[in-house]
Amino acid sequence: MRCKIIYGIAVASMLLGINGYSQVKKDSIAKVEKDKKETKLVKEQTQNMMLNASNDNGPRNVNIGLPASIGGTTILENGLPVVYNWQSQSPTSVWRSGSSFSKFQVQTVGETAISIGDVGVSVSTFSNRGTEKKEGTIAFNTNSFGLLRGDLSFSGPMKNNWYYAVSAFLNFDPGTFNSDFTNYFDKTQIYKGVVTKKYNGGKGEISVQYKFANSESITSKVSPYIYNLDGTISQFGDFKIGRDSYLERSGKSTIINPLTGQREMLDQMKDMGSTSHVIDVMGKNALNNGMKLDYIVRFQNAKSGLYNPYYTNLGKIDPSKNRYVYTDNQNEIYQGDYVQGVAMLATPKINQNTLMGKVDLSKKTQKHHWLVGLSNYYFDIDNYYQSTYNMVQEVSANPAKLITQLKDVNGNWTNAATVDNYGNAGYNAALQYYTGKENKLALYATEKWTVNEKLDFNFGARLEWQRIDGMWYPKSSRDAAKLDGFTNNQIDMSKRQSIQKDWFNKAFTASFLHKTFSNVGFLGDISYTEVAGNLSSYSGADDPNVTPSQIPGASVGTYFNHPIISLVSKITYIQRNNFKNNSSFQGGHKQTITYDIQTMGWTTDMEVKPFKGFKFHALLTLQNPEYKNFLVDLSEVPAEGNKVYDFSGGTARSVSKVLIELDPSYSYKDWKLWVSTRYFSKEAANYPNTLFFASRWETFGGVARKLNKKIDLNLNVVNFLNQKGAQGSISGTNTTTIEQAQAFDGRPLVGTYIRPFTVEFGVKAKL
Repeated sequence: MRCKIIYGIAVASMLLGINGYSQVKKDSIAKVEKDKKETKLVKEQTQNMMLNASNDNGPRNVNIGLPASIGGTTILENGLPVVYNWQSQSPTSVWRSGSSFSKFQVQTVGETAISIGDVGVSVSTFSNRGTEKKEGTIAFNTNSFGLLRGDLSFSGPMKNNWYYAVSAFLNFDPGTFNSDFTNYFDKTQIYKGVVTKKYNGGKGEISVQYKFANSESITSKVSPYIYNLDGTISQFGDFKIGRDSYLERSGKSTIINPLTGQREMLDQMKDMGSTSHVIDVMGKNALNNGMKLDYIVRFQNAKSGLYNPYYTNLGKIDPSKNRYVYTDNQNEIYQGDYVQGVAMLATPKINQNTLMGKVDLSKKTQKHHWLVGLSNYYFDIDNYYQSTYNMVQEVSANPAKLITQLKDVNGNWTNAATVDNYGNAGYNAALQYYTGKENKLALYATEKWTVNEKLDFNFGARLEWQRIDGMWYPKSSRDAAKLDGFTNNQIDMSKRQSIQKDWFNKAFTASFLHKTFSNVGFLGDISYTEVAGNLSSYSGADDPNVTPSQIPGASVGTYFNHPIISLVSKITYIQRNNFKNNSSFQGGHKQTITYDIQTMGWTTDMEVKPFKGFKFHALLTLQNPEYKNFLVDLSEVPAEGNKVYDFSGGTARSVSKVLIELDPSYSYKDWKLWVSTRYFSKEAANYPNTLFFASRWETFGGVARKLNKKIDLNLNVVNFLNQKGAQGSISGTNTTTIEQAQAFDGRPLVGTYIRPFTVEFGVKAKL
């Protein structure tokens, strides 16, 4: 997502098909116990998915053998995505996990493809629509850095079969470092109210939900560090990784509005946050012929912005060529040895409207459970733009902006001609712009067929018509505007070009489960999904030439069930071709690139219960994600040597080949102790695989105590090994050769990191 969220939950179960683990278990026990265990398993999986080593405001991305940008985690509320396109609005700006939800589900890759036409795993949440008795919960969480999080919910009956549910979620998170311009890097408030009417003897119900969400947050978490050629990192000077702020200390961005050409000063929290109003109308009906009719319609108005500093070169100053002074005091000379380049991406709140809806008709019999659905997503965004500028800041905690000075012919220091008094240069040189409408109309169907006591089949199909109709601002228009006197500062609206595209996307899944013996059987699945682009794909200057990507996949495996040990093991395959990504190269050059990616893997998921109260879950994944047909033509980019590069056969950037998850837990009376550890083998940090990040562990643990029937307490620890591993990619190295990579040993760089050691405390009370 804009917020990229990573890994976990039984990849063997989720990768391209049925949830084999829970499916196998439920067919080996009595029906009553089956329902209990299945509900408990889904709850435990969902809780585990929420453990996020990067931040704690959303679920991690579930690894399916593809980079998170290609197949990640989608968040649903009441069966619909919480945002239409995460590039224009972050999902966590309008959704947070809390007591307002009565049900959580995890949808597999196949289920996600059929239900919403997306690639990856989805977290599906369902609002509390009211309860038969008055209920209420209040929860409070804090941590060692000063987090303040409150979660309230109340529900109950009214008169004449009317019900209500109200909730409030308040989050004030300071992050893990102190800043000069804000006390909290995530200030989010979400308020919800639901009214439900039941009729026809309880066979039917209709609910109306209103949600208001306001979120001001900065998700950028980067740090300077020393990069070692073995992939490890070391502290750079006295800058503490994860504990010192590397965000420019003013909290303001001075931009040129490309629609007006006027200069504007924006508050990076308030002016680039998100405000949403959402109305859901939901209904359920049990028909007399045994069928069920469920529907939901949503209208969502959002005004959403973006603040995203993209850190470029961390360079050593050459005193013979230049020096730097502070923007807020140009008489003071910066005394540091290094400066940090930043490409600032800034979008104020842009108006966008979404109208979504779907209707499902289903029926369950002894051998069949079929569902037919129709959905439509309509999205309208008005003159979206991302303004840009370049700046330089000092390399220190809470850095200040700097102005570059050069020596003139007389030996005097003067401000560089390209930099203004705000310390900015190159306004809107990498401008992004689009406006218009999108629509997705889809027909989908699923069938669960129990052939006999030993054999089950699952089938799914989705047919989707996607239409985009808007305007964009390509390079030809930008060049023509310059000839007419326009600069990159402002858009010549008369030179925008129409963009109209139609795509017909398809998705198909099929799976089987054969219970060969009482505790041993086989399972497998195949899938095929097509996903095209969005109007936002045309935000840049170059034509992305969007055509649908094809994502075929398959898996086959076996399972073993025993009171002490349950195990499922699968061999998996997934591929995505024609994937397009906007990447950065030397000299600030950005270009849309196209490539295929393919993964073969083997995953084993095991749960052991050797004695009462103790449970040990283990997950091992071995995979080999490779680039295919990956040619990058930079023949017109002098900074890259005017070359064409071939990265085919390389390991996908930012994806590990070995994943291990170890989750022991022990329950005794009202106590529960648990640990969750995840291992990630080394990851390529650039396309040519010449730089790597070393392997790392992500660790969580905690103890929970049920004080009485109404009060629960928990104490959790994040990153209890206090690891400081880097992850992601290294800027400006997408064409770095093996020989050039040697120069990076001991070099200061800037990058992302996992959360530092954190202690969390929470209390939850039922009212």
